[in-house]
Amino acid sequence: MNITLNFLGLGYNNINQADVLIYDDCNNLVYNKKTYNNKLNICLKNNKIYRVVAISLNDRITTTIYINSNNYCFRFNRSIINENPDSITFLLTDYYYDNLPIERGEIILWQR
Repeated sequence: MNITLNFLGLGYNNINQADVLIYDDCNNLVYNKKTYNNKLNICLKNNKIYRVVAISLNDRITTTIYINSNNYCFRFNRSIINENPDSITFLLTDYYYDNLPIERGEIILWQR
């Protein structure tokens, strides 16, 4: 069955994507791929159980899924779900130091 795994909290295109490992019920690695644009399209057997491990920027998702649908959605801890579409909040970190948040500053954004 062709399924799509969606991951919230990743980058765009091939930037800051997740490495996804998928294991069958016998703990055999069946897929080792990288997401593109927050998605991974793969073919898995229907009515089977798989363990999904996704790793991106020191953040890890480990879960078990039962294949009976075409779409599955996962959320990395750094993703922010905001009810207000006019306001966007994000975490800005230092380029040279991992996980060092930038606490002050000003960013000016504009539309093209």
